[in-house]
Parts: sequence; structure tokens; C-alpha cells
Amino acid sequence: MDKLRVAVIGAGFIARVHIPSWKRIPGVELVSVVDIVEDKAKGYAEEFKIPAYYKDFREMLEKEDVDIVDICTPTYTHAEIAIESMKAGKHVLTEKPIALKMKDAREMIETAKKQGVKFMVAHCLRFWPEYVVIKRIVENGDIGEPRVARAYRQSGFPVWAPWHFDENKGGGVFLDMSIHDVDTLRWIIGDVEEVYARGGVLKEKKSTAYDYVHALLKFKNGAIAYVEGSWIQPEGYPFSTYMEIVGTKGALRVDNHETAAVKIWRPGQLPQDFTPNSEDAYYLEIKNFYEAVKYDKEPAVPGEEGLKTLEVVLAAVKSIREGKPVKLPLSEEVFA
Repeated sequence: MDKLRVAVIGAGFIARVHIPSWKRIPGVELVSVVDIVEDKAKGYAEEFKIPAYYKDFREMLEKEDVDIVDICTPTYTHAEIAIESMKAGKHVLTEKPIALKMKDAREMIETAKKQGVKFMVAHCLRFWPEYVVIKRIVENGDIGEPRVARAYRQSGFPVWAPWHFDENKGGGVFLDMSIHDVDTLRWIIGDVEEVYARGGVLKEKKSTAYDYVHALLKFKNGAIAYVEGSWIQPEGYPFSTYMEIVGTKGALRVDNHETAAVKIWRPGQLPQDFTPNSEDAYYLEIKNFYEAVKYDKEPAVPGEEGLKTLEVVLAAVKSIREGKPVKLPLSEEVFA
């Protein structure tokens, strides 16, 4: 194949991030954009000089010769669009979370295998320079064996996306936002075996989705992590992220409000600061999937990884509802 032809489904915030990344790759041709609000699709097509736009993704699949479908739509739509696109023979990149239900995620994974297409979940922190550095530090043994971690991610409620008010569409703060930290900790430390969480609808009373959650994760290797997700911050509060990992020989942290992106402490040594190259993580993510399709390689975040992370964040929701720790694997769905 010469250029890979790409269709972007969803003309919202994340598509505005993905589309420029696709346009940076010489071997890609953006051929269409889709959104259920036709004017939005048309606007993106005009702004980014994309030849065609559609209101219905099925019509696009019928009329356009595309190789890759990039799903940038609300969470509750991921499974349907991905499965139909795969059945049409398209390679699929979908935004996180992979889905709201484990059975949907499993069907997405199995459909990709059956159809022989590539499938990747866009867990972007695996490409973020700071987190790539801390994974390397941990793997190199520079702080010893990870024992304790803390991570938080805080912002105001995303009122710009009304579907977040419905737990059966967005899943709440832990599925939509803290999933970044959960996936990164799984990537760095290993698989989780138990989750104990507290939280609820603490600010947006018209919401059925939890807007605040804190959870304790117990990993199979004995490590423990505290992860907090908050959408209850006041208007004007800066988007804030923090991750700290303490090992048997040292500690490190990543704080998006620090001048130096990564700091590491080890006994008997001066503290070290790391400021990784600021290559665009979204571009690296898009490029990885392009290369997986182009050169028939395994993508960096296959569907199975997306499913494992989904199971952890679903366990947190289940734990809040039941008021007790939840062991993995889950035996039932959390959302209807």
C-alpha cells in the first residue's frame, strides 16, 4: 500500500488533537471526518482541508475507501463504531476507555482478531515523555522495587460534554480521567489484584456519574497505590496531575506544575531533575498505530491492555457502590 487512508469519527476536542498528528505523517491521507452534528463535521473538513464529511459513520464506511478509522467519539459509542468498522475491514484506533462494558471490549478484541485488523486503545500517557522516562527509571532499577505510588488528576467538571453527566454514557471521573493514571501505573508496576474505592456525586447533583473518586489499588507484586480523580474543583482551578512512586532504593515524582518534569531521589545522592524532550505524545501515539498498520506490527497498546485497565476502573465504581474491596477479575458488568 502507498498512503494509508484515514477517516476520523467525531469532531470534538480530541479530534482537534488527533487530526494535526495524522497530517504530520507523510504516508497518510485524511479522506473524511464524521460527526452526528453535520455542521461540526463540515467545519472540521473545511478547517483541516479534508475532502469529505459525513453525519453517519456507516455511510462513510460504504462510500469511502479507508484503511484506518480513528474513533474520537463519546465513550458509550466506541464499541458499536469499532466493531462495525472492523467488520468492514478497517484498522481501528479508539480513544480511551476502550468501552464501558467488559463484554463490549472483549467483542472488540475478538472482532479485530477475526477480521485480521489492527486495534489499539489511545492511552496517551504511554507516549508522554515524562512517563516514558519514569518507566525507564523504574525498569532500570534506579529506585529499586516499586512499593508505594500516589497519583491524582484534578479539574473542573467537563460541562462542555453533557454526556459526562450520565454514568451509562461516560462512566464518571475515574473511567474518563483517572484511567490515565491507572493505565500508567499498570504499565509501570504491573497488574492489579484488588481495588478499594470511595467517592460519589459530590458537586454536580444532576449527574448520575461519580465526580470524585479515590481508590487504593493493590498490585499482584504487593505494591500499593492511591489514585484520586476529581471533577469537583472550582471554576478557574488549573488542570493538575501528579504521580509519585516510592521504591526500595529511592523515589520519583512527576508534577505538571513543576519546572522540571521528573524528579528522582536516592539515598546518598543529590536529587536529580529530568526534563524530557517535549515531542508531542499524541503524534507519537498516532505514529505508532500508523507504523503498526503499515509494517504489520503489534501496536503499543493493544485491545487486551485497554480491557485490563478498564477492569480496574470498573472495579473502583463497583467498590464505591458496595462499600467494600473488590477483587479482580470482575465476574459481572458494572454498568447496565
